[in-house]
Amino acid sequence: MNKKAYILTAMCMMTLAGCTQKTELPENPKDQEEYRDSNGNQWIYNAMLMRWALMPSIANGLSTTHYYYPQSNSWRNSQGTPVDPPSNIKVNTSKNKGSVFGSTGRTRSTHA
Repeated sequence: MNKKAYILTAMCMMTLAGCTQKTELPENPKDQEEYRDSNGNQWIYNAMLMRWALMPSIANGLSTTHYYYPQSNSWRNSQGTPVDPPSNIKVNTSKNKGSVFGSTGRTRSTHA
């Protein structure tokens, strides 16, 4: 197999793997809905503030909670200061503005 064919095959396989392993955060989440992505990150949705909270963990290297606002595709830290998304969190702005990807694994919180 020549070099160009090998590279093309590798790119196609990576693209297919990405499509089958990733799912968006729920588009219409319920208040306090919890979500765990493929990297083990835990997300909790706050309907009143219209934001996802990315909880700190060893997996994402965060020591404080970071907030993701899907409608504006922006991130803020726990002090409310705008920040860049954590390096291991993938944000896709081409399909749906501000879509964050992870694997399926939604759980419904039992908090009142």
